[in-house]
Amino acid sequence: MPRPRRSNRASGARTKYIHDPFEAAGFLSDEEETSAAAPQPKKGKGEAKQVAADDSDDDFNMDDANEDDDDDDYNDNDVEMAIENEDEDEEEADYDDASVLEVDEGRRRKQPATTATPKPIKKRKPDGSLAVPGEETHSRGSWNPLEHVGKGVHLRVTFGTDERDILSIISARDRWYRGGDSTFPTRSSLDKSHEMPDYGYGKSFGLDPEDVKRESSRGWDWYYAEDVGQRFRKRQRVEKIDERKARPTYFPRPRGDHTILIGPVDDQKVFSLAQHDVLDFGEAWEEDASKPLKQEKQDGKRAGTKSEGRKKRKREGWVLNIGSKVQCMAWVPNQTGLTQYLSVVAPILPDQKEQYPDPYKDQGAPAFRPSAPYPSALQIWAFKAERAESLTQTIDMTFTPRLRLALCTDWGDLRRIAWCPMPRDPREEDDYDAQKNIGLLAGIWSDGWVRVVDVKLGRDPNQTEFYKLHSPVFEAKPPSTVCTSVTWLSPSDIAVGCANGFVAIWSIVPSKSSPAQPTPYFYHQLHSTWILNLASAYPTHPYIISTTSMDGETRLTSIIDHQKDTVSANRMRVGTPHLSYSPILHSFVSSDENDFARLLAVRRFFTSTAVARLPSMISAISTCSFWHPSILVGCTGGTVQATNPLRRMMHAKEKQWQQTWFQHEWARSPDDQGPGTSRFHDGYRAEHTSLVRNLASDPKLVNGTAVITVYDEETHVTVLSWNPNQLCAGWAAAGMGCGLVRVEDLALS
Repeated sequence: MPRPRRSNRASGARTKYIHDPFEAAGFLSDEEETSAAAPQPKKGKGEAKQVAADDSDDDFNMDDANEDDDDDDYNDNDVEMAIENEDEDEEEADYDDASVLEVDEGRRRKQPATTATPKPIKKRKPDGSLAVPGEETHSRGSWNPLEHVGKGVHLRVTFGTDERDILSIISARDRWYRGGDSTFPTRSSLDKSHEMPDYGYGKSFGLDPEDVKRESSRGWDWYYAEDVGQRFRKRQRVEKIDERKARPTYFPRPRGDHTILIGPVDDQKVFSLAQHDVLDFGEAWEEDASKPLKQEKQDGKRAGTKSEGRKKRKREGWVLNIGSKVQCMAWVPNQTGLTQYLSVVAPILPDQKEQYPDPYKDQGAPAFRPSAPYPSALQIWAFKAERAESLTQTIDMTFTPRLRLALCTDWGDLRRIAWCPMPRDPREEDDYDAQKNIGLLAGIWSDGWVRVVDVKLGRDPNQTEFYKLHSPVFEAKPPSTVCTSVTWLSPSDIAVGCANGFVAIWSIVPSKSSPAQPTPYFYHQLHSTWILNLASAYPTHPYIISTTSMDGETRLTSIIDHQKDTVSANRMRVGTPHLSYSPILHSFVSSDENDFARLLAVRRFFTSTAVARLPSMISAISTCSFWHPSILVGCTGGTVQATNPLRRMMHAKEKQWQQTWFQHEWARSPDDQGPGTSRFHDGYRAEHTSLVRNLASDPKLVNGTAVITVYDEETHVTVLSWNPNQLCAGWAAAGMGCGLVRVEDLALS
């Protein structure tokens, strides 16, 4: 039985989509006004079918899905019958030939029995860009990599189109894409990374390897030159002082022993740690508690056995008691020997600062003016690595860390420190000096000045030295403001952020005509207010700097042309002080205003990629390592977690794994005078964390309201740092607000 015919006439008014903004605003051209004023012809059957044909491109097909076999014949007969019956209505209507042909051809095409017409496939060129016809124009700053594009196109969009950038990120993928390196780096990957093929640019992060070698040698010629180098080193004046005079003045006042609980969760042990004492917390995991490690070490020495002969404990590391909040902390780079140095800064206590009058207290807010000349000290602690056949080495637990050097100053609190990270080849001139040179250190003091210190140590490793620093090798201060942050651009150039939103760049190389007050060769306003932090994209893009400010802006700026070559990331309500550059990922690591760590790729800085989520607000992000892509993130709740964001950068849908290093808890002492009690929890496994911002499933919701927990400052993780030297690339240090510093080798065996 033949089925009844159905009308294809549109049931209602045709939907019209306006693409012309002038037409949407009510402005018509002369031709459109003429056609609008002309009388409209009657709509015949042919026009109704034309409307139906046009609507079929964008609207749903109303035919039944089970009538696919008859659709073709039905549509052809319908069109022929409609054309034959076009008599009076079609004579009255004024159709053009193009419309009739369009109706005829549109009705004769096969109509798929689908609920919606699929979107047209965009034609692309081999490089991934849209293939636009010559008569059309297409302008876009950068196309969206979230579209369904190939892996090669995604790499070019995220990391660059130059083959050096692509080869360097592919080299990093081959090295660090295994499942064992999803959180902490494994020792096998660290040992074999130099043996794997780097495609010519993997080890140099996309740069020419010859340029990297040239910088490590010729880049330091000015320092060893007889004229420039001698004038540079003679600027620094130091005075050796007595330890009994330095400790009461430049160090925090002792407040008693700090109680520490550490060990297995069901059998934690209690230790008491005095100020500047160290604790081998591996003793808490010893199976034979009756025989401490010290006695085991002595027995091993008497028997003449090596340190490898003793049984390795489950966890090994050191805890230092600095005595006050850890303000700054960083490992010293360019150390190729077994001895490694950790620089730590802890300001004096508030009651000690009351002894020094503030001459600037009536000159505005404390953050925008110099502070009183408080005393402060830079502490350098020595650790030793255990000699082994492998490339990377563990911490030597038979060597007790000790304080090697204390640089004392009267310039206020030392708020920021930055060691010169550029590689530096050893030279014969280093052995001629009576002291050992360990590197150049740039610092920001609370009096508003930036200073560079040439740090040197005595040749006796068992001696602790105390020096009073009267004059550094370089110092500068912008007019009418104070310095807030500092980073290195090259072995001779430093960039400084200021409280007025300006960025200043100086060359520390002295010249014959240099004035007493050095003048920056770059001094421009990049933000509207206080700059929280800045970092350089060294070594891949040393001329590019990233800055964060109190106005919530995070910007990427080229110092070659700061007005044109600049881009901003998503603005936050609260500025973030965390910013570090990873040359392996070609991205900056930062945080948002809450508890997410994010990556900002240099090529796509205007978008961010979430890579970690912490249980509380982020308070510290580690400096990125040159030897592995893992990052450490600490929060106000005392938790430190590690993650490898490489998988997330390569494929957005990959699972992101996080693993907790430790969790720190702090409790106030009963009399409110002592340093309190700290407890460490260890032994966490790697977990997959959802990075979706969903308030409905947010664990911080209490009765439908988002709640933020406020922790004591002593619980916070204030500073995190990876060891920048390849020999000890798995070493990490964490500083807490209570004054404890934890050092451990995190490379997984």
